Amino acid sequence: MGILNGRIVDGSGNPWYYGDIGIVGKKIERIGRVGRAECRRAIDARNLYVCPGFIDIHTHSDLTPFDHPGCDSTLRQGVTTHLNGNCGDSPAPLKGPGAAAWRKHTRMRDEWDWTSFGEYLRALESLRLGHHIGTLVGHNTVRAMAMGWQRREPNAKELRFMKDLVEQSMLDGAFGLSTGLVYPVGCFAKTDEIVELCKVVARYGGMYASHIRGERETIMKAIKEAIEIGRRSGARVQISHNCPKQGASGRTKESLGLVEKARGEGLEVTIDNDVHTDFGPTLGHALPPYLHELDKAELARLLADPKVRAKVRKEMIDDKLPAPGYGGLYKHGLFNRIFILYAPGLKGLEGKTLAQLAKARRKDSWDVYFDLIIESKDTIVTLCDYIEEKDIRALMVHPLMMFSSDCAACALTGSEKDRAEYSPCSYGEYPGIFERYVRDEPVLSIQEAVRKMTSFPAQKIGLYDRGLLRPGMVADIAAIDLSRIKDNATNLWPHKYPFVNFPPRYPEGIPYVVVAGQLAVDRGRQTKVRAGEVLRQKAP
Repeated sequence: MGILNGRIVDGSGNPWYYGDIGIVGKKIERIGRVGRAECRRAIDARNLYVCPGFIDIHTHSDLTPFDHPGCDSTLRQGVTTHLNGNCGDSPAPLKGPGAAAWRKHTRMRDEWDWTSFGEYLRALESLRLGHHIGTLVGHNTVRAMAMGWQRREPNAKELRFMKDLVEQSMLDGAFGLSTGLVYPVGCFAKTDEIVELCKVVARYGGMYASHIRGERETIMKAIKEAIEIGRRSGARVQISHNCPKQGASGRTKESLGLVEKARGEGLEVTIDNDVHTDFGPTLGHALPPYLHELDKAELARLLADPKVRAKVRKEMIDDKLPAPGYGGLYKHGLFNRIFILYAPGLKGLEGKTLAQLAKARRKDSWDVYFDLIIESKDTIVTLCDYIEEKDIRALMVHPLMMFSSDCAACALTGSEKDRAEYSPCSYGEYPGIFERYVRDEPVLSIQEAVRKMTSFPAQKIGLYDRGLLRPGMVADIAAIDLSRIKDNATNLWPHKYPFVNFPPRYPEGIPYVVVAGQLAVDRGRQTKVRAGEVLRQKAP
């Protein structure tokens, strides 16, 4: 196959140049001049920018491929690789005294019967994936296997068990360890515990990716902790979706300064971020961590008690174990920035804010919040407007920041499940960056945007055979029409756009995507090709 006459943006950060790309098997054989007669299939890329396939370093496609193996929503964005297992959550290993309870809590299906990390990767391989997937091992998962929901430090035996699970996962092909230090059960861990696990990761050349311990009022302390873990363990550090959230808005220069200082001291610390100012958790996700272990009936019973409500409200405002970033909206009473995105079985809620519903019901916003958790059995998905765009813009131009989506690969099936799973980043993150921040409201050159999506994350993960367009590299390639590229998902957001257009459409302006040398998107249509591979880090 040949891709001819394109403007090659090779992923290095260099300006584009005209050239042809010849592909044989899974690899790029030649770049320069390729004769049309030499190609079984010749793609005319005139007026297109030809780039390496985008490598998304922070994703949550851990289980969605079992329903959507074609990875339609992300493949059509030009994405050819996902790194899963982020924020401390991985679907494996599931072995130890806490396994049964954790499987129930995470709603694992009976047919997902793997116990080891290697077994999980083999289950993924059986799916014939639309694009490549690699995975981190999650600290929440490992801790839950050893200790369940206990809110204490591990004893020597438990820590040894956790380290053994991490080591076996690294041998099975994990690319490193992730933490989610605002989520249970990781939020109960102290720094020393994570350092010990990361020492194991460092022995195998892995990375430490952290959803840090607070992205708002405590963000500087949390960044320092991530850097300290890297310093003490020797693991390479990736600070996930590192944009200050509500409560720390405007502190981007200060937070980046900590990363720059660490780099100056010889520590390999980098960051990633998506470009959406919103996030879509369920209402219950903002509750204090200890409530997450309850089943829905028990949670509803507790929240019906006014004394419990008062206690929980105080805990959410005090925020002693820092909640996720969107928790800042609750802490500061910004109910006008919490929208109802999806409310199954409840009419008249979608598109309304909690503040609007409180006014309509003539109740306090906190009481409406608790009421809705009970009424919906905690199935309501919200949209939390918790990040300022000025901070995202400041972050994206920094050379140490790479792009990510924080999404899960899925597909439009026309079912009600699409609504429950819907997130704009799953359908339009990368097209949206090109549309808005490269073309319409330029912040980045196309070569710098592509570098942040390709060679930079490839280097960080350790995927040295992709991320650049060079002879001998894996032929993961995306061709984009910058004049036509369009994100057709983000216009759902009600505070900036009309609350319309569900379901979203796939993006426009990405006519060709090649995965491992095979044409997976052809003239804007997804083919039947599933050439994605499960990627494994090779132990030294």
